[in-house]
Parts: sequence; structure tokens; C-alpha cells
Amino acid sequence: MEFLILSSSLINQRKREQIIMQAVIEAAENFGIPRIIKRRCNVLSIGVYLVDQKGKKLLYNDWERDWNQKEIYERIVSSLETLNERSKNNEIVLTIA
Repeated sequence: MEFLILSSSLINQRKREQIIMQAVIEAAENFGIPRIIKRRCNVLSIGVYLVDQKGKKLLYNDWERDWNQKEIYERIVSSLETLNERSKNNEIVLTIA
């Protein structure tokens, strides 16, 4: 399992990206995810997805939210626990715009 961060090159999103990255790092440590990958791309909003053999499941969407790191972390962890997805065969995909 790994975190893949897909991020836009928009400079005005850097602060949100840092807050979300800290939440992702915390979640990675909690779930034993050894690697975080970050890539730049064109996306409309920040979203965290669980990707497995069945497809993508949305864990968190930052559209018009101003949540702090703790709130984002709690949403990601809560969503993972609701899905009961601690399998090592999954990826976490974080898209940032």
C-alpha cells in the first residue's frame, strides 16, 4: 500500500497541499504505509482515494472546505475504517488542485 499524491502546479494551493500532506503522512504512519509518491497533474479539487483491485473509493474531498490537519486526518482514517481497508494491496491516491 502506498500514498500517491497527484498535485497541480498552482502556487496558491501550496498551503492547502502542505496541510493535507501532513494529514496523509500521519495516516501513512498509522496504517503502516511505507512510501508516499507525489506527482503534478491537472485536477479540479483535492481528493483522497483508496485504489484497489475493485477500483477507486473516495476517502476525502477538499472542495470548498477549510479543514485543519486533524480534521482531514480523522476523515481519512474514519473512511478507511468504515471501508475496513487495511489491506497491504491497496494504494492511497491523493489528488490536489
